[in-house]
Amino acid sequence: MDTVLFDLDGTLVDTLDDIVRTVNSALRGLGLPALTRAEVRDRVGEGGTALVDASVAKSGRAVGPAVVARAQEAYLAGYAASPADESRPYPGAVALLERLRAAGVRTALCTNKAGGVTGELLKALGLDGRFDAVVAGDGPAGRKPSPEPLRHALGLAGGTAGLMVGDSRHDLAAARAAGMPAAWVSFGYGRPAPAQAPDLEVDRLDALESAAHTARIRFHAVR
Repeated sequence: MDTVLFDLDGTLVDTLDDIVRTVNSALRGLGLPALTRAEVRDRVGEGGTALVDASVAKSGRAVGPAVVARAQEAYLAGYAASPADESRPYPGAVALLERLRAAGVRTALCTNKAGGVTGELLKALGLDGRFDAVVAGDGPAGRKPSPEPLRHALGLAGGTAGLMVGDSRHDLAAARAAGMPAAWVSFGYGRPAPAQAPDLEVDRLDALESAAHTARIRFHAVR
């Protein structure tokens, strides 16, 4: 593998508390019920619409699409204004990115999060400039579980063969459809479906290289 592609939320960065705070502020502002931390965690990879839909379902009310759209807009605006108050890179994330790039391995970010807030989050955490490519969920390649964002990220990074690292079933499905091996991080927010066996599992980011080696996956510089 000459490229490692990473998911963002629950893989490189623990963003859950900021998402819980901002989505619940938006929901309360429209009279919708707040979501528990566990309810948000289960839906982080689905995007803002899924979070608002979960609150609407929880309310048991007949809520029209205009209210859903307002709630989503309020959440996205609030989150974009302060995406990193409590968010932090997972231990070992920065060091791993530095090691890979020092070895000539390309790094790419492939997230379903919108591009604007992704950029603000990376900047706030000092992660901007650490990737050879960044592909967001509102870009032309679409969203995971489609394989197209992964293929697009690999091409933008200038690589030829990629390993996808993520924490959700969407990451695993996208990697499989793209013909890429996948690493699942056990500390993230999601859980793989019973039929979704990753090629390797890691319980900390600084173990990625050794776990890949055990799985007979080798990293090398772009030729």
